[in-house]
Amino acid sequence: MISQCINGRSRIFFSLLLTLCVWGILGFADRPAGQIQAQVNNLVSDAFDYANPRMVKVYGASAGRVEGYATGFLVSADGLVLTTQGVFLDGNQVRVLTSDGTEHRASVIRRDRERQLALLKINVLDATYFSLDDEDLGEKGDWIIAISNAFKVADKEEPLSATLGVISLRTTMEARLNRRDVAYKGKLILIDPITSNPGAAGGVIVTLQGKLVGMIGKIINSSDTNTRLNYAVPTSLLKRFVLNESVPKISKVEDLPEVELGIRVFAHGGRTGPAYIDRIRRGTPAYRARLKPDDLIISIGGEKIGSVKEYERALRNLVVGQEVIIVVKRGVELIRQPITPMEKK
Repeated sequence: MISQCINGRSRIFFSLLLTLCVWGILGFADRPAGQIQAQVNNLVSDAFDYANPRMVKVYGASAGRVEGYATGFLVSADGLVLTTQGVFLDGNQVRVLTSDGTEHRASVIRRDRERQLALLKINVLDATYFSLDDEDLGEKGDWIIAISNAFKVADKEEPLSATLGVISLRTTMEARLNRRDVAYKGKLILIDPITSNPGAAGGVIVTLQGKLVGMIGKIINSSDTNTRLNYAVPTSLLKRFVLNESVPKISKVEDLPEVELGIRVFAHGGRTGPAYIDRIRRGTPAYRARLKPDDLIISIGGEKIGSVKEYERALRNLVVGQEVIIVVKRGVELIRQPITPMEKK
Protein backbone atom coordinates (compact mmCIF):
# COMPACT_ATOMS: atom_id res chain seq x y z
CA MET A 1 0.00 0.00 0.00
CA ILE A 2 1.27 3.41 -0.91
CA SER A 3 -0.23 6.21 1.15
CA GLN A 4 0.80 9.64 2.27
CA CYS A 5 -0.57 11.45 5.30
CA ILE A 6 -1.31 15.08 4.64
CA ASN A 7 -0.91 17.46 7.58
CA GLY A 8 -3.51 20.22 7.42
CA ARG A 9 -1.04 22.75 8.85
CA SER A 10 1.31 22.56 5.89
CA ARG A 11 1.10 22.39 2.12
CA ILE A 12 0.41 19.00 0.56
CA PHE A 13 3.53 17.35 -0.86
CA PHE A 14 4.01 13.86 -2.24
CA SER A 15 7.20 11.91 -2.75
CA LEU A 16 8.71 11.26 -6.15
CA LEU A 17 8.02 7.56 -5.58
CA LEU A 18 4.30 8.24 -5.31
CA THR A 19 4.46 10.44 -8.38
CA LEU A 20 6.13 7.72 -10.43
CA CYS A 21 3.39 5.28 -9.39
CA VAL A 22 0.57 7.46 -10.63
CA TRP A 23 2.00 9.46 -13.54
CA GLY A 24 1.23 6.77 -16.10
CA ILE A 25 -2.35 6.44 -14.83
CA LEU A 26 -2.86 10.20 -15.08
CA GLY A 27 -1.40 10.38 -18.58
CA PHE A 28 1.82 12.21 -17.65
CA ALA A 29 4.29 9.58 -18.88
CA ASP A 30 5.81 11.81 -21.55
CA ARG A 31 6.44 14.85 -19.33
CA PRO A 32 9.46 15.86 -17.16
CA ALA A 33 9.44 14.45 -13.61
CA GLY A 34 9.34 17.89 -11.94
CA GLN A 35 6.35 18.93 -14.03
CA ILE A 36 4.59 15.66 -13.26
CA GLN A 37 5.11 16.03 -9.51
CA ALA A 38 3.81 19.59 -9.53
CA GLN A 39 0.72 18.60 -11.49
CA VAL A 40 -0.04 15.65 -9.20
CA ASN A 41 0.42 17.88 -6.15
CA ASN A 42 -1.97 20.43 -7.62
CA LEU A 43 -4.52 17.78 -8.53
CA VAL A 44 -4.68 16.31 -5.02
CA SER A 45 -4.48 19.74 -3.36
CA ASP A 46 -7.46 20.92 -5.41
CA ALA A 47 -9.49 17.87 -4.39
CA PHE A 48 -8.64 18.43 -0.72
CA ASP A 49 -9.45 22.16 -0.94
CA TYR A 50 -12.83 21.29 -2.48
CA ALA A 51 -13.70 18.77 0.25
CA ASN A 52 -12.43 20.48 3.39
CA PRO A 53 -15.01 23.36 3.54
CA ARG A 54 -17.76 20.71 3.38
CA MET A 55 -16.38 18.81 6.38
CA VAL A 56 -17.17 19.23 10.07
CA LYS A 57 -15.84 18.04 13.42
CA VAL A 58 -18.37 16.40 15.76
CA TYR A 59 -18.06 16.33 19.57
CA GLY A 60 -20.28 14.71 22.19
CA ALA A 61 -20.27 12.44 25.20
CA SER A 62 -17.51 9.92 25.92
CA ALA A 63 -17.80 6.68 27.86
CA GLY A 64 -14.73 5.09 29.43
CA ARG A 65 -12.24 4.38 26.66
CA VAL A 66 -14.78 5.13 23.92
CA GLU A 67 -13.90 8.45 22.31
CA GLY A 68 -16.46 11.28 22.32
CA TYR A 69 -15.69 12.69 18.89
CA ALA A 70 -16.01 11.91 15.18
CA THR A 71 -15.91 13.51 11.75
CA GLY A 72 -18.90 14.52 9.63
CA PHE A 73 -19.82 16.37 6.45
CA LEU A 74 -22.60 18.64 5.24
CA VAL A 75 -25.14 17.26 2.77
CA SER A 76 -27.52 20.22 2.47
CA ALA A 77 -27.37 24.02 2.41
CA ASP A 78 -29.57 24.25 5.52
CA GLY A 79 -27.27 22.24 7.77
CA LEU A 80 -27.91 18.51 7.46
CA VAL A 81 -24.80 16.65 8.59
CA LEU A 82 -23.94 12.99 8.00
CA THR A 83 -21.74 11.25 10.55
CA THR A 84 -21.33 7.87 12.18
CA GLN A 85 -23.38 6.29 14.93
CA GLY A 86 -21.85 6.24 18.43
CA VAL A 87 -22.16 6.93 22.13
CA PHE A 88 -20.96 10.49 21.56
CA LEU A 89 -24.48 11.23 20.25
CA ASP A 90 -26.14 10.11 23.49
CA GLY A 91 -25.10 13.04 25.67
CA ASN A 92 -27.07 16.16 26.53
CA GLN A 93 -25.30 18.22 23.90
CA VAL A 94 -23.72 17.39 20.54
CA ARG A 95 -21.45 20.07 19.09
CA VAL A 96 -20.45 20.52 15.45
CA LEU A 97 -17.56 22.71 14.32
CA THR A 98 -17.67 23.85 10.70
CA SER A 99 -14.48 24.41 8.70
CA ASP A 100 -14.28 28.09 9.70
CA GLY A 101 -14.11 27.11 13.39
CA THR A 102 -17.67 28.17 14.22
CA GLU A 103 -19.36 25.97 16.83
CA HIS A 104 -22.99 24.89 16.42
CA ARG A 105 -25.29 22.90 18.65
CA ALA A 106 -26.63 19.89 16.77
CA SER A 107 -29.77 17.79 17.09
CA VAL A 108 -29.92 14.11 16.14
CA ILE A 109 -32.52 13.57 13.40
CA ARG A 110 -32.16 9.89 12.61
CA ARG A 111 -29.91 6.85 13.10
CA ASP A 112 -29.29 3.63 11.19
CA ARG A 113 -27.78 0.88 13.33
CA GLU A 114 -27.24 -1.61 10.48
CA ARG A 115 -25.00 0.76 8.55
CA GLN A 116 -23.82 2.78 11.56
CA LEU A 117 -25.08 6.13 10.21
CA ALA A 118 -26.44 9.22 11.94
CA LEU A 119 -28.07 12.37 10.54
CA LEU A 120 -27.64 15.63 12.45
CA LYS A 121 -29.03 19.14 11.97
CA ILE A 122 -27.35 22.45 12.69
CA ASN A 123 -28.75 25.94 12.14
CA VAL A 124 -26.90 27.39 9.16
CA LEU A 125 -27.94 28.97 5.86
CA ASP A 126 -26.30 28.62 2.45
CA ALA A 127 -23.73 26.10 3.66
CA THR A 128 -21.30 24.51 1.22
CA TYR A 129 -22.13 20.81 1.01
CA PHE A 130 -21.56 17.50 -0.78
CA SER A 131 -24.20 16.34 -3.27
CA LEU A 132 -25.30 12.72 -2.88
CA ASP A 133 -25.66 10.81 -6.14
CA ASP A 134 -27.85 7.78 -6.88
CA GLU A 135 -25.02 6.05 -8.73
CA ASP A 136 -21.89 5.06 -6.82
CA LEU A 137 -18.57 6.47 -8.00
CA GLY A 138 -15.26 4.64 -8.04
CA GLU A 139 -14.22 1.13 -8.96
CA LYS A 140 -11.60 -1.32 -7.74
CA GLY A 141 -8.13 0.16 -8.23
CA ASP A 142 -9.27 3.80 -8.51
CA TRP A 143 -7.28 6.42 -6.59
CA ILE A 144 -9.13 8.09 -3.71
CA ILE A 145 -8.40 10.49 -0.84
CA ALA A 146 -9.64 9.71 2.69
CA ILE A 147 -10.28 12.88 4.72
CA SER A 148 -11.09 12.90 8.43
CA ASN A 149 -10.20 14.20 11.89
CA ALA A 150 -8.49 10.99 13.00
CA PHE A 151 -7.23 11.20 16.61
CA LYS A 152 -8.78 14.70 16.86
CA VAL A 153 -5.56 16.30 15.64
CA ALA A 154 -7.33 19.24 13.94
CA ASP A 155 -8.79 21.89 16.23
CA LYS A 156 -11.27 24.69 15.50
CA GLU A 157 -10.64 25.99 11.95
CA GLU A 158 -7.59 23.79 11.27
CA PRO A 159 -7.96 21.67 8.10
CA LEU A 160 -8.48 17.96 8.49
CA SER A 161 -5.97 15.22 7.66
CA ALA A 162 -5.99 13.19 4.46
CA THR A 163 -4.52 9.96 3.17
CA LEU A 164 -4.07 8.93 -0.45
CA GLY A 165 -4.92 5.36 -1.46
CA VAL A 166 -7.01 3.17 -3.73
CA ILE A 167 -10.32 1.31 -3.66
CA SER A 168 -9.58 -2.33 -2.85
CA LEU A 169 -13.00 -3.88 -3.39
CA ARG A 170 -16.74 -3.22 -3.51
CA THR A 171 -18.63 -5.91 -1.62
CA THR A 172 -21.52 -6.71 0.72
CA MET A 173 -21.01 -7.66 4.34
CA GLU A 174 -22.94 -8.61 7.44
CA ALA A 175 -21.01 -8.22 10.70
CA ARG A 176 -22.85 -9.29 13.82
CA LEU A 177 -22.70 -7.25 17.00
CA ASN A 178 -21.00 -8.85 20.00
CA ARG A 179 -18.60 -7.72 22.68
CA ARG A 180 -15.83 -6.94 20.20
CA ASP A 181 -17.50 -6.42 16.83
CA VAL A 182 -19.58 -3.58 15.43
CA ALA A 183 -22.74 -4.46 13.53
CA TYR A 184 -22.80 -3.64 9.81
CA LYS A 185 -25.11 -4.94 7.11
CA GLY A 186 -25.13 -3.89 3.47
CA LYS A 187 -22.89 -2.71 0.63
CA LEU A 188 -19.52 -1.25 1.47
CA ILE A 189 -16.26 -0.15 -0.15
CA LEU A 190 -13.02 -1.68 1.14
CA ILE A 191 -10.12 0.79 0.87
CA ASP A 192 -6.39 0.54 1.51
CA PRO A 193 -5.83 3.85 3.40
CA ILE A 194 -5.81 3.12 7.14
CA THR A 195 -9.02 4.76 8.41
CA SER A 196 -9.76 2.46 11.35
CA ASN A 197 -8.61 5.05 13.88
CA PRO A 198 -10.50 7.00 16.58
CA GLY A 199 -12.27 10.02 15.10
CA ALA A 200 -11.91 8.99 11.45
CA ALA A 201 -15.43 7.54 11.20
CA GLY A 202 -17.83 9.97 9.53
CA GLY A 203 -15.10 11.32 7.26
CA VAL A 204 -15.21 11.03 3.49
CA ILE A 205 -13.41 9.34 0.64
CA VAL A 206 -13.36 11.39 -2.56
CA THR A 207 -12.00 11.00 -6.08
CA LEU A 208 -8.98 12.98 -7.27
CA GLN A 209 -11.56 15.43 -8.64
CA GLY A 210 -13.11 15.88 -5.17
CA LYS A 211 -16.31 13.91 -5.94
CA LEU A 212 -17.82 12.04 -3.00
CA VAL A 213 -17.33 8.26 -3.10
CA GLY A 214 -18.54 7.38 0.38
CA MET A 215 -18.38 7.95 4.14
CA ILE A 216 -15.63 6.40 6.24
CA GLY A 217 -17.28 3.70 8.34
CA LYS A 218 -17.18 3.08 12.04
CA ILE A 219 -14.38 0.82 13.24
CA ILE A 220 -15.18 -2.87 12.72
CA ASN A 221 -13.01 -5.17 14.81
CA SER A 222 -12.77 -8.81 13.75
CA SER A 223 -12.64 -10.91 16.90
CA ASP A 224 -11.70 -13.88 14.68
CA THR A 225 -8.62 -12.41 13.03
CA ASN A 226 -7.77 -9.55 15.43
CA THR A 227 -7.84 -7.10 12.52
CA ARG A 228 -9.80 -3.99 11.57
CA LEU A 229 -11.55 -3.15 8.32
CA ASN A 230 -10.84 0.07 6.44
CA TYR A 231 -14.06 0.76 4.55
CA ALA A 232 -16.60 3.35 3.46
CA VAL A 233 -20.39 3.41 3.07
CA PRO A 234 -21.24 4.15 -0.61
CA THR A 235 -23.13 7.31 -1.58
CA SER A 236 -26.23 5.46 -2.81
CA LEU A 237 -26.87 4.15 0.72
CA LEU A 238 -26.10 7.55 2.21
CA LYS A 239 -28.66 9.23 -0.02
CA ARG A 240 -31.36 6.70 0.87
CA PHE A 241 -30.66 7.28 4.55
CA VAL A 242 -30.85 11.08 4.24
CA LEU A 243 -34.13 10.79 2.29
CA ASN A 244 -35.39 8.24 4.85
CA GLU A 245 -35.92 5.65 2.12
CA SER A 246 -35.70 1.92 2.79
CA VAL A 247 -32.68 0.08 1.41
CA PRO A 248 -33.54 -2.67 -1.12
CA LYS A 249 -33.15 -6.12 0.39
CA ILE A 250 -30.63 -8.56 -1.04
CA SER A 251 -32.21 -11.23 -3.20
CA LYS A 252 -33.31 -14.35 -1.37
CA VAL A 253 -30.93 -17.28 -1.53
CA GLU A 254 -33.51 -19.52 -3.23
CA ASP A 255 -33.73 -17.06 -6.12
CA LEU A 256 -30.00 -17.27 -6.82
CA PRO A 257 -27.99 -20.03 -8.54
CA GLU A 258 -26.02 -22.40 -6.31
CA VAL A 259 -22.37 -21.43 -5.95
CA GLU A 260 -19.09 -23.21 -5.35
CA LEU A 261 -15.54 -22.20 -4.53
CA GLY A 262 -13.77 -25.44 -5.47
CA ILE A 263 -13.09 -26.35 -1.83
CA ARG A 264 -13.55 -29.76 -0.28
CA VAL A 265 -13.41 -29.68 3.52
CA PHE A 266 -12.36 -32.48 5.89
CA ALA A 267 -15.30 -34.71 6.79
CA HIS A 268 -13.60 -36.75 9.54
CA GLY A 269 -14.78 -34.45 12.32
CA GLY A 270 -18.36 -34.30 11.06
CA ARG A 271 -20.27 -31.13 10.35
CA THR A 272 -19.44 -29.73 13.79
CA GLY A 273 -15.69 -30.10 13.26
CA PRO A 274 -13.42 -27.19 12.17
CA ALA A 275 -13.51 -26.27 8.48
CA TYR A 276 -10.07 -27.43 7.32
CA ILE A 277 -9.52 -27.56 3.57
CA ASP A 278 -8.98 -31.11 2.32
CA ARG A 279 -8.68 -30.55 -1.44
CA ILE A 280 -8.66 -27.68 -3.94
CA ARG A 281 -9.90 -28.30 -7.49
CA ARG A 282 -7.81 -26.82 -10.30
CA GLY A 283 -9.31 -23.92 -12.24
CA THR A 284 -11.73 -22.97 -9.44
CA PRO A 285 -11.98 -19.71 -7.44
CA ALA A 286 -10.15 -21.31 -4.49
CA TYR A 287 -7.31 -22.45 -6.80
CA ARG A 288 -6.97 -18.92 -8.25
CA ALA A 289 -6.98 -17.48 -4.71
CA ARG A 290 -4.00 -19.78 -3.93
CA LEU A 291 -5.70 -21.53 -1.04
CA LYS A 292 -4.07 -24.78 0.05
CA PRO A 293 -4.99 -28.07 1.72
CA ASP A 294 -4.82 -27.88 5.54
CA ASP A 295 -5.78 -24.17 5.52
CA LEU A 296 -8.32 -23.50 8.26
CA ILE A 297 -11.22 -21.35 7.03
CA ILE A 298 -11.80 -18.52 9.54
CA SER A 299 -14.38 -16.34 7.75
CA ILE A 300 -16.03 -15.69 4.38
CA GLY A 301 -17.53 -12.32 3.48
CA GLY A 302 -17.25 -11.16 7.09
CA GLU A 303 -19.12 -14.20 8.45
CA LYS A 304 -17.32 -16.24 11.10
CA ILE A 305 -16.65 -19.88 10.21
CA GLY A 306 -16.25 -22.14 13.24
CA SER A 307 -17.26 -25.48 11.77
CA VAL A 308 -18.00 -27.36 8.56
CA LYS A 309 -21.69 -26.66 9.16
CA GLU A 310 -21.07 -22.91 9.34
CA TYR A 311 -18.96 -23.08 6.17
CA GLU A 312 -21.80 -24.81 4.31
CA ARG A 313 -24.26 -22.21 5.55
CA ALA A 314 -21.98 -19.33 4.52
CA LEU A 315 -21.55 -20.89 1.09
CA ARG A 316 -25.32 -20.77 0.54
CA ASN A 317 -25.30 -17.02 1.21
CA LEU A 318 -22.73 -16.21 -1.49
CA VAL A 319 -23.64 -14.82 -4.90
CA VAL A 320 -22.14 -15.93 -8.22
CA GLY A 321 -19.70 -13.32 -9.50
CA GLN A 322 -19.82 -11.20 -6.30
CA GLU A 323 -16.32 -11.00 -4.85
CA VAL A 324 -15.88 -11.51 -1.09
CA ILE A 325 -12.95 -11.80 1.28
CA ILE A 326 -12.00 -15.24 2.62
CA VAL A 327 -9.73 -15.47 5.67
CA VAL A 328 -7.79 -18.67 6.33
CA LYS A 329 -5.22 -19.67 8.93
CA ARG A 330 -2.09 -21.31 7.51
CA GLY A 331 0.14 -22.40 10.36
CA VAL A 332 0.41 -19.29 12.54
CA GLU A 333 -0.28 -16.90 9.64
CA LEU A 334 -3.66 -15.35 8.85
CA ILE A 335 -4.21 -14.88 5.10
CA ARG A 336 -6.91 -12.67 3.56
CA GLN A 337 -7.74 -13.23 -0.10
CA PRO A 338 -10.48 -11.94 -2.43
CA ILE A 339 -12.44 -14.81 -3.96
CA THR A 340 -15.24 -14.73 -6.57
CA PRO A 341 -17.77 -17.61 -6.33
CA MET A 342 -18.66 -19.48 -9.51
CA GLU A 343 -21.91 -21.22 -10.39
CA LYS A 344 -22.01 -24.84 -9.34
CA LYS A 345 -22.03 -27.20 -12.31
